[in-house]
Amino acid sequence: MRSGGSAAAPILAPVNRPPPAPSPSPIDPALLPRVDKFRPTTRRQRLVIMAVAAATVVVLWLLLLYRPGGNPYRYVQPPPAPCTAGQTSGCVGGQSNVLLLPAAPPASGPSAAR
Repeated sequence: MRSGGSAAAPILAPVNRPPPAPSPSPIDPALLPRVDKFRPTTRRQRLVIMAVAAATVVVLWLLLLYRPGGNPYRYVQPPPAPCTAGQTSGCVGGQSNVLLLPAAPPASGPSAAR
């Protein structure tokens, strides 16, 4: 504890004050004209909006067609070579090995007689 000090209120204490009362208006608010905050767009603004939309569509289509960073050259693969004498794989007309399971033995027992 501190010595010689008295318990005082903090320096920055919140002040509870009621909000100020609204000032009375000399004119009835129902008689005042209502101000519409919405202003319709002008013809020039509408044209700018349409131009920006059209430019956006054109840019997106161009980005889809001409991909930035994509390879501009088309890779052409050489045609497959025909098989040489004794070659059985990796060529046109080669053989493909197929593994087959042996046939199942015929069923025997009472259910086979049907």
